[in-house]
Amino acid sequence: MTALKIIGILLLIFLLLSLLRVGAIIDFGGELRVRLRVGPVRLTVLPRKEKKAKRPEEASKKTPEEKKKPKAAGGHRLPKLSFSELRELAGTVLGALKRTLRRTCRRTRIDPLEVGVIFAGDDPADTAQTYGYASAALWTLMPKLEELFYIPKPSVYLGIDFTETETSAEGTVGISLRVCDLFAILFTLAAPVGKWFLRWRRTHRSEAKAEPPAEHAAAPETNEPEKRTA
Repeated sequence: MTALKIIGILLLIFLLLSLLRVGAIIDFGGELRVRLRVGPVRLTVLPRKEKKAKRPEEASKKTPEEKKKPKAAGGHRLPKLSFSELRELAGTVLGALKRTLRRTCRRTRIDPLEVGVIFAGDDPADTAQTYGYASAALWTLMPKLEELFYIPKPSVYLGIDFTETETSAEGTVGISLRVCDLFAILFTLAAPVGKWFLRWRRTHRSEAKAEPPAEHAAAPETNEPEKRTA
């Protein structure tokens, strides 16, 4: 019974963790600010906190040998990818992403979505034209986004100001998805990418075995005179 209780508790913890939302929240306009979201916890990534400068006494304690440590030589290096191999890998990744995003896009939450853009410029006619194009693009794009993603409270404002010379934008955008959906995306990517990697590694191994070793190369010619028999 004790083992069953432990298994039940572990399953409950795993279930609760899989329902947590992870994502990022971006604030822009004045200073760019990026925060990671893990459930109710918010972790600021940008702007980074300035590191405290080390005291001169601590810096002088390091010897030149400690400051410059030689890197360990040796080790097996994988061959570089060619252009055709990169293109094949990109196609594999995009194909897998396309399949998994069809199932997870709608469960991806964009909240908050609060964006404000004020168009301005030196020429009022060009500014008004740009504002018109942006408004048409916005009202065409937003219904498509709301079909793909879950956006509970979209708030996008476009304005125009003929007294200013530079366009300004500010807002807050957050995107998140559940841990279980994130694992689904990773697992969907892992299978085709892993198969591609094994196939690519097998190909390069067979090519390496086909190359003749260096010691079997042609022997260098010698300048010793031939011995003649009487």
